[in-house]
Amino acid sequence: MSEKPGFRFKDNKLYAFSEVGVMILEAWPELKALRKEGSQAWEEFDPRFRVVKPYRPQKVKKQPQLELAFDRIPVKPTLADQRRRAFDGFRFSMPKPVAAAVEKFQNRQWGILRLVCLSDGVIELAGLNPALAFALGNFKPFREKFTTMEGVAAISKRRQRDIAEALGFPGTEAAAKILAKISPESVAVDILLMLREALRREGTLKPLSHMQKLNAGVLALATTPALLESSTPALLAEVAESATEKYQARASEMLSDTLEMLAAIDPAAGKPKIQSLARLHAMHTEVSMKFLTLRPGGTVGTRLPSPPLRGTRDIIPIQTAAALVEEGREQNNCVAAYAERVRRRTTFIYRVLRPERATLSIVRGEDGDWRIDELECRGNTRVSAITRLAVESWLDQYALSA
Repeated sequence: MSEKPGFRFKDNKLYAFSEVGVMILEAWPELKALRKEGSQAWEEFDPRFRVVKPYRPQKVKKQPQLELAFDRIPVKPTLADQRRRAFDGFRFSMPKPVAAAVEKFQNRQWGILRLVCLSDGVIELAGLNPALAFALGNFKPFREKFTTMEGVAAISKRRQRDIAEALGFPGTEAAAKILAKISPESVAVDILLMLREALRREGTLKPLSHMQKLNAGVLALATTPALLESSTPALLAEVAESATEKYQARASEMLSDTLEMLAAIDPAAGKPKIQSLARLHAMHTEVSMKFLTLRPGGTVGTRLPSPPLRGTRDIIPIQTAAALVEEGREQNNCVAAYAERVRRRTTFIYRVLRPERATLSIVRGEDGDWRIDELECRGNTRVSAITRLAVESWLDQYALSA
């Protein structure tokens, strides 16, 4: 029943068409989301994907006075162009303070928008304590007792420590202050639930209380006891300043991989204390090489799970452990050690042939879209801007977020 994949904003509604169905998001102030697949009935849902993105006007290039005829032929908008224009229309349907309050959150903005409709004070809360505003807007995983959005709007008027307690966090000033340090770009349901559990354990509060700001990378390390044990204050401080770790907890995944491989190599070995990101990268490479010497084909079987996205002539999915090993040898990297990540379906690996030879790993973001985790040439050297753009354009075909 669906049209071709595409996006448009019309009559205060955002339409998103896929190969299998259609979604309709009614804009401000209705904020009703409907979806339909095939012959199924329409159903209401809460979008996970980002619906409000910081607005940056497109730069218009000046055209030369003399043009060839074919230069004036209109170019058909790409899927990315359609999506940008449609979501810009959605953004402009709402008051500027509302859009500004939610634009930095990378996922599940819908609940926050609905909450703002009921309580203007949520805009101020989102500025002072983004994590609390996010958890209130997405209250279902945090509230054990049944409540409604209207009930949550009433809770939003309380003091921050009382809001924290209502969401299952410790009802203390210390806990509220820790939550206030989390950047909005790093907030996600899973990581807040992990933090809530960690704050109930002895030893978690102190390292987080001493930090000026918190991001996804620091929270992933600090809320996992085995990772926190190997993380020094210097490492946590460096991760907190990393722009990449604001959006993806890469250091924690690398440290987790390293500890798993170390345990396989020598179960009696003690846990290392990591002083810096540079040392973590170096140790991960060293341990990966030793691990692959012991287990060149991985630990289980040879076939890997099917990739989530179709490859192209130039971006080819790697589907066996043996092919991962060969990729690592050819590209002089430790990608073969990622076999377990692929088996867990948290990461998928592709061989990039053009514009230049590279290895690509993709991970799924909290908004549901697949994104670049690592993209590097031989020996883990940086790819060119044109190669990164080519990979981003390929991923863009499958993206839904604004």
